[in-house]
Amino acid sequence: MSKRRIIAIILMVLLFAGLVYMSKIRTTKKITRSAEEIHAEEGMPVTTSVALRGSIEDSIPVTGELKAFNSVILSSRIMGKVASVVVREGDYVSAGQIVIRLDQTDALAAYRQASAALETARARLSQAITAREVTVVSSSAAIEQAKAALAAAEANYEKVKKGARSQERMVAENAVATAKANLDNAQANLRRMKQLFAEGAVAQAQLDVAQTQYDVALAQYNSAKENLSLVIEGARSEDIAAAQSAVDQAREALKTAKANAAQIALRDEDINSARAGVAQAQAALTTAEEQLRNTYIRSTVSGFVAERMVDPGENVSPGIELMSVVDIKELYFEASASETVVARIKTGQPVSVKVDAYPDKTFIGRVEKINPAAKSSVRSFGVRIRIPNSTSELKPGMFARGTIITTTKKDVLLVPQSALEYRGGENLVFTANGTKAVMHTVRKGLSNPDVAEILPPTDIKPGDEVITSGKEYLQDGMKIRKRGKTNQPKSNSQIGG
Repeated sequence: MSKRRIIAIILMVLLFAGLVYMSKIRTTKKITRSAEEIHAEEGMPVTTSVALRGSIEDSIPVTGELKAFNSVILSSRIMGKVASVVVREGDYVSAGQIVIRLDQTDALAAYRQASAALETARARLSQAITAREVTVVSSSAAIEQAKAALAAAEANYEKVKKGARSQERMVAENAVATAKANLDNAQANLRRMKQLFAEGAVAQAQLDVAQTQYDVALAQYNSAKENLSLVIEGARSEDIAAAQSAVDQAREALKTAKANAAQIALRDEDINSARAGVAQAQAALTTAEEQLRNTYIRSTVSGFVAERMVDPGENVSPGIELMSVVDIKELYFEASASETVVARIKTGQPVSVKVDAYPDKTFIGRVEKINPAAKSSVRSFGVRIRIPNSTSELKPGMFARGTIITTTKKDVLLVPQSALEYRGGENLVFTANGTKAVMHTVRKGLSNPDVAEILPPTDIKPGDEVITSGKEYLQDGMKIRKRGKTNQPKSNSQIGG
């Protein structure tokens, strides 16, 4: 091919490329010009939503861990060997239920010994009480008898000392006369019997009876005469001395009886000692009973066995952890709040809580306690939130996220958060008035990622269409073209702090 022909081909290619390049430039200018023309003729494309009145809640987000209110570590109060463990991890136990039993051999022996000692002590007390009662009765009787004997001795002494009375002398004389008459009768009867015996008319036995009657009558007569002689002569000195001695002896006997009454005090001491013995034995039995009860280890709360740390046959000592039991019917959310928001948190405020295990479920709790002191390392305050857990879905140790609702404002004007435009230090909201955009300078109240409160005064009214997109280059009065509507804000919204 000739050089001239090659040059011609190259020139034709360059010419074609230049035409293509110029065509693209013209096309680009036509499209740009067409978009500007469309915006000018048809308006700026925007989407809208609706302003409405509703409620909005101020809230503080917190995170933390779920914990059990009632979580106990069970341990033994005494040393011993584990006889049996009746539950395993995950089992439900009731408060007071026996979960571990220790060997009871020594405890039972000590209990029986203490019980027998108490019975012995009670028997000794009963004996001491009976002995005192006997002492009281016998001492009282002895005193009364001694008093009576003394009274009799004193009366006899007075009688002996004064001598016989006229009545006694007359009685003595009558006794002599009676005895003399009996003697005369017996003597006459004896003479007659002797005469009859001599004649053989009576037996020897009848004579003997008559002789005996005579001898008795003679003795009685002599005794009556002696007694009359004593009455006439009066009391002798030795009789008076004897009567006085009897009085002295009676007085000593009364003193002795009264002295013996002091034995009651000794019996009282015996009773007190016996009562002390009963108390001591009762204390020993109580200790033995406590030791026997301590061989049963019971759960102090109703809940689930979280951990079992002992098996049968192992030796245990006081303080060694044997089992962990947690009550998950009511948990608390141990959250942390920064010092910048803790002043807004009050006890009783509602809290919505979510856990990763149930992403679509919200649990409701309430603020129960706010720690008065911050953790120095992170400058945050502990917040305890009580959460009912009747279904036992929540578990201690779960990570949780919570929202503490600190303020609720009702019947306020709300717009979507996307309707707010910040320019030159002011918050703006554009509303759609037909095909025109109307600019409003507003004051924002509470807000969250979804909605914002518009504070009065404002000329925005519930039901007004607010522009949510395409507002970036809008100006007041600019022509707009609606492309659609965004989701309407909820009438009851919760906001984040």
